[in-house]
Amino acid sequence: MSTATKTIHIFLEIDRNTTKKLEFDNPTVTGRQIKDAGGVPLSDDLALRRGDQLVLVTNDQPIEIKDGEHFVALPPGTIS
Repeated sequence: MSTATKTIHIFLEIDRNTTKKLEFDNPTVTGRQIKDAGGVPLSDDLALRRGDQLVLVTNDQPIEIKDGEHFVALPPGTIS
């Protein structure tokens, strides 16, 4: 059984024209870690895109990420 770390790639949409591919070595990250990796202000909202729905991810909330998932950074207060 391999103990090698698998790199997880996710995508962070910064704005309509900019999407960044981010890499993490751990499947559990916080919203703050995603924002830091993408260069997004901590005050911005962060959401996980699930089909047509956006699920809010707070800065200190641990979340399990999966390869290929898409996140969106939005102006503060966009998602309640």
